[in-house]
Amino acid sequence: MSLWELFVNIDYKLHLYFSLTIRLLLIAYGNYHDTISEVKYTDIDYKVFTDAARHVAFGGSPYDRSTYRYSPIIAILLIPNVTVHPSYGKILFSLTDILVALLIRSIVKNSLKNYETYTQKDCPKGDVKQIKSDDSDKKKKRKQRQSNRQQLNVTKKQLTSKSHVDRITDLSMMAWLYNPLTIAISTRGNSDSLAVFLVLLTLYFIQCKHFPFLAGITHGLSVHFRLYPVIYSLAYFMYFSKYSFYTTEDRRIKKPSLKAVTSDRTKKQLKNVENTIVESSSLGGHKLVPLQDVDEKRTIFKMKYLFYLIPNFDQLKLISGCLLSLSCLTVMFYNMYGYRFLYETYIYHFVRKDPKHNFSLYFYLQYLTAWVKNIGMWQKVLMLLPQLVLILVFSVRYGLNKISLNFSILTQTIVFVIYNSVLTSQYFVWIMAILPICLWQIKISKKSALLLILIWFVAQAVWLLPAYLLEFQGHNTFLFIWIQSVSFFCANIAILGRLIMYFMPVKGKLG
Repeated sequence: MSLWELFVNIDYKLHLYFSLTIRLLLIAYGNYHDTISEVKYTDIDYKVFTDAARHVAFGGSPYDRSTYRYSPIIAILLIPNVTVHPSYGKILFSLTDILVALLIRSIVKNSLKNYETYTQKDCPKGDVKQIKSDDSDKKKKRKQRQSNRQQLNVTKKQLTSKSHVDRITDLSMMAWLYNPLTIAISTRGNSDSLAVFLVLLTLYFIQCKHFPFLAGITHGLSVHFRLYPVIYSLAYFMYFSKYSFYTTEDRRIKKPSLKAVTSDRTKKQLKNVENTIVESSSLGGHKLVPLQDVDEKRTIFKMKYLFYLIPNFDQLKLISGCLLSLSCLTVMFYNMYGYRFLYETYIYHFVRKDPKHNFSLYFYLQYLTAWVKNIGMWQKVLMLLPQLVLILVFSVRYGLNKISLNFSILTQTIVFVIYNSVLTSQYFVWIMAILPICLWQIKISKKSALLLILIWFVAQAVWLLPAYLLEFQGHNTFLFIWIQSVSFFCANIAILGRLIMYFMPVKGKLG
């Protein structure tokens, strides 16, 4: 057994302890590094959080600290930075990383369970007539005899290795725990681990527990904490629709319509089994019905989609939970800190214009027009329109399919990040938290995966060269930074296209 196999087969709890130890050691090193180097390891935002927490601790407002444009919750949570130890917040964010890993493991395990349920060849009892034949009975008996022999000849390797499902769930968890970017972000004192924790907690309540009201509560909290999760609202809404479905159909393969399959009764029955939808009732029950009996013209928008917006009981619970938590938090903090809370936490992020260099495709446009007045709304509209259209399409396209909700969230996050008017490295954490829960569904070769990772890192590294010359050497490299921003944008679009191409909720074996 190779070292990699031994490492993967370690109990997942040991991975949690080991990854937490790595983070704690990096926090200790970061504190030392800050004392000996001009380039600090600690994120500048962490100092902002600490200063805001100091204001709160002494009865003031976190917004008394300039550039604090976050929820007051962060400042309140980090009061121990002032009263206990300056590294408290970093430890809190690192512990949140561990909770995120546990949520990833639970969500993936639940997804695999659902996938196996709806890809089995036999029909569910009481929903569709089971297909029985002498040949299938013989095959079942033969398989049973083979499995019995295998159970009698269990080897030591089989006893020590994990089950296939546990292996996939642990690998997904490890993709978050040992990701250098996520480790660095938390140990440097960035709070995005809390934001992704709330997003994953919402997905957990939706998929694993089927608690739409609690999911709404956590969704409202996540939107208050960081505004970006609001883009997931339509996908969550679609998931609870009575029109939502499970499908194991590979939509990239053109299949004959159900009417064409009339020569063989068995084929027709199998077709009904393999392509079914699960209508969701308001009471949480499910009913299997055929996906389509006839061919339909493929279009992005259809008139029938308007009926999907009529809410059922589960959707009303989701909406009410979201509005309740979001409105309560907004009213409470408005009473405490007034209009400045509304502006810094919400309004600022809609009207901000950041001319500083960053990864965004639009940074150079904003740099050139920073002091231009009367530009009008056209610039903002043209910047938002592509992002908005893609998010709407992915919400409906993948949100209605219960197997692909996680992939819907992933594609929307990627679109939001790469099309955003401001893009920094910490935003990639939002993607890195969702990617692990979709990895088992992305059927891509190791070579292709390594190539995409290489392209992403090279595109980012090439951008960093002119950025370094501007920031540390004082050279005017704005044009070159923008050219590399365009290259980085194209690389991200290509990667998104490949993820969509290789994503497949298809009938077959897991992993």
